[in-house]
This record gives sequence, C-alpha cells and structure tokens, in this order.
Amino acid sequence: MITTRAKLLVVDDDADFRAAMTTILESASYEVVTAANIEEATQRILAERPDLILLDIMMDSLFDGYSLCHAIRNEDKFAAVRTTPIIFVSAVRRIAGSRFGFKSEDQGLIGPDDYIDKPVDPKDLLARIEKYLAK
Repeated sequence: MITTRAKLLVVDDDADFRAAMTTILESASYEVVTAANIEEATQRILAERPDLILLDIMMDSLFDGYSLCHAIRNEDKFAAVRTTPIIFVSAVRRIAGSRFGFKSEDQGLIGPDDYIDKPVDPKDLLARIEKYLAK
C-alpha cells in the first residue's frame, strides 16, 4: 500500500522559524514547502497545492497573512485550493500582549481556520494539523 505524505506550506519571513518548523513537520513525516513572503507563497500555493498552510500574519506589512488568506478564499486563481485549511501562526500575542483586536469579518476579510501563538508547542501544532487534515 502506497500512502502519500501530506504537503504543508510554511509561510514566514523569519528563516530560523521556517527551519524550525520544517524540522518539526518533517520529523512527523510531512512534506514541507516554505515561502518567505506573500509573493513566494502565492507561487508555491499555485504550483504545489499544499494540503494545509501555516501562515504568519505580519511579514512585509501588518496584514499580509490576512490579505493572503482572504485571497485564497475568494480569488479565482486560487480556486483549486480554496478549501485548503489555513492556520495562522503568529507572535502578535507575545509582542503586543494580546491578539489583534482586528476582526477580519468586520473588514470584509475571510479569516483562517485556526490560530496558534508563537512560540509554537510542537505537540499542539501537530495535533491541530492532524485535526484539519482529517476533515
């Protein structure tokens, strides 16, 4: 029996974080693709069609993650991956003391399936990934 590994895309502007996430995810037998910014992420999403996306919120601009998430859910070019689970992974809580007061739905944006605070607990991360891949 041949089983294919789920392909995960990690989008974060921090190279050390991408490397750490790659190690965690590959040790759990996932195939990992990474991107350092929204432009790279868009290319990887369209070319690789990941099974799940782990997406930072703040990269080049404050709302990069929200913008990409909304685009995936709405733009025609992302139709093939529109239902791909998206988990925000962000340090906003650590930096600001709380998560954004920003409510994506109030701004007309579609938000992620889930949200994980940095620093990431590997067991929690893997459990959430499994939950969304099982759907």
